[in-house]
Amino acid sequence: MVTPFFGGAVHVWAVSLMVFQALLLAGYLYAHLVAPRIGGWHLIIVLMPIVQLPLSFSSAVAPQAPIAALTFGLFSQISLPFVVLSSTAVVAQVWWYRTSTAESLSEPFFLYGVSNFGAMVGLLGYPFVIEPFLGVTAQRWIWSVIYLAYIGATALTWLMLRPRRETRSVIPPANTDRVAWTVVGRWLALSTASSALLVATTNVIAYEVGSISLIWVLPLALYLGSFIVVFARRPIGLVRVLDAYAIEIAICALIFGRIFFLGIWAIAGVLILFFALCLIANRCLYLLRPPSSQLTAFYLTIAVGGLIGGMVVSLVAPVAFTTVAEFPIAALAVVAASWRSNRILRWWRLPILKGGMRFTLLTLLTVACIGFLVVADWVTGHSQHFRNFYGVKTVRDMAAKNDVPAYRTLAYGWTIHGAQFLNAARRDESVTYYYHGGALQQAASIRVHPSRSAVIGLGTGASAIWFEANEHVDFYEIDPGIEALARERFTYLKDSVARLEVIIGDARLNFAARDRNAEPYDFILVDAFSGDAIPTHLVTQEALDVYLSHLAADGVIVFHVSNRFYDLRPIIKAIALRRGLSGAVTVTLDRSNVIHTSSSVVVLARQPERLAPLLTEKRWSALGRDDNLPTIAPWTDDYINMIAALRGSGYGR
Repeated sequence: MVTPFFGGAVHVWAVSLMVFQALLLAGYLYAHLVAPRIGGWHLIIVLMPIVQLPLSFSSAVAPQAPIAALTFGLFSQISLPFVVLSSTAVVAQVWWYRTSTAESLSEPFFLYGVSNFGAMVGLLGYPFVIEPFLGVTAQRWIWSVIYLAYIGATALTWLMLRPRRETRSVIPPANTDRVAWTVVGRWLALSTASSALLVATTNVIAYEVGSISLIWVLPLALYLGSFIVVFARRPIGLVRVLDAYAIEIAICALIFGRIFFLGIWAIAGVLILFFALCLIANRCLYLLRPPSSQLTAFYLTIAVGGLIGGMVVSLVAPVAFTTVAEFPIAALAVVAASWRSNRILRWWRLPILKGGMRFTLLTLLTVACIGFLVVADWVTGHSQHFRNFYGVKTVRDMAAKNDVPAYRTLAYGWTIHGAQFLNAARRDESVTYYYHGGALQQAASIRVHPSRSAVIGLGTGASAIWFEANEHVDFYEIDPGIEALARERFTYLKDSVARLEVIIGDARLNFAARDRNAEPYDFILVDAFSGDAIPTHLVTQEALDVYLSHLAADGVIVFHVSNRFYDLRPIIKAIALRRGLSGAVTVTLDRSNVIHTSSSVVVLARQPERLAPLLTEKRWSALGRDDNLPTIAPWTDDYINMIAALRGSGYGR
């Protein structure tokens, strides 16, 4: 619901998560200060979110997704349901603890694991069960009806657990046990470190694979899973194994924090590492749990730590670091916060490791990690990292090797977004996806001349080389840092003879805000990548309608959809056929290397004859029945099915 107004940048998710953590804190604060004192009147509070149902979100269109506007919109429109729902687990445990039956006098902390299990079922159910079959409109209405059922379940729970008048004398009093401030401090440190690690891990993956809901779900599901495991009534043996290897895991965190861009399998390693560290942190929290009379203070402190961790990574890290340094730092913070636990760092406490030997060993491990980081930089070439709220960009100079002269690359995560030869005599030679004779350049060559063109996604500006002196090109780029790098570290924009303009902000939203009476575009290239995928809101039916509203009658739209994880060609086909457009798609790919990178491209036009020059080439095929692409439902602002794109199948409707 948010992306049509704020776009799909990575920081939109990070800020949203931070807001949800703040609402969680508000719910826990209510559960600590108010709910235990009002008893059944809590049911009135549960009714209050009805004023914000059915669940919805709207805002002024903001192409640059300002944090303040996004935060205000979320707080003002969805806060009541989230606050009430976030109080559920704690309020239920308070009622359980204060009921008069003998069974209810047992510790209620296992209910926290139960509640997180329910949360994980809902979380995993969204991308795999709900999203493929239901649009957002249906989702929000169904969710609102289910909330009414939640009200009934809460009322029934109160009727079952409310104290009876004849047994009130045996109800355990609240807040009779005090907890040392040092213990409270450790609750705060553990929850802050694990929350920071959650957002940092999400950033690591989203910067590479793309900022989409399916990717956000994975770390959050593992985070919830760690609570399920450690708060179970019977601890799972995996926890005991991981307890003994915290230092080793910390070293792996440093390594993965530096080399996560070396391959897709490293993402699995990062997630395993993240889950292990969450188990360690939450195991310590469980071992440090207070008497049941203090459970509301316990959960309130966890919520405070969660908000602090989220804010540090969402707001501070993009300003303080040039890489995703928060990932190894948060991993080490988890180990440091777990240092004094009886079950953590067992081998570190062996009698043979006396004080001096421990210090020496720690020094050697630190030197080894630093040495690894230095060697990794040396092996991969001289690198410079740049970061803002939109992600981490790496500019790397590579030495000449074999027949390839020295060149400079721009990378986002593992994905190279462009390159240029360092030799002045060859710097106007476009390379990677944009090389002369490649699919993208062929698609650009069928534009009318002279043209007025729009390119969504700037990168290094390599496509500027295609255009002639009497042509005008508008580059739409969401990240101002990319424009700075394209102008300062690469020369494509400076060397281009065309008239160029760079428009900062979300491309679709800026397109929509463009004057309808402005001169239409003859050529539109959608070449925007978040990690290794086009943001989903740029390939919906509504997005295509926006592009068409600014396209000349004989114009063409080109979608560059090369990536390693998703097949977006069926989505482009579905939205094109719904609008009656003709299309051409690449069916054979060239051998890829640094100079000539193979690309997957879809070209659309209102007039079929505009595509004839492409269809005479063997690498192109007409979009239609014989293109060997699966038929799936078109994506809209209301309906996105990421599973179908991942699998290249028609999973879903």
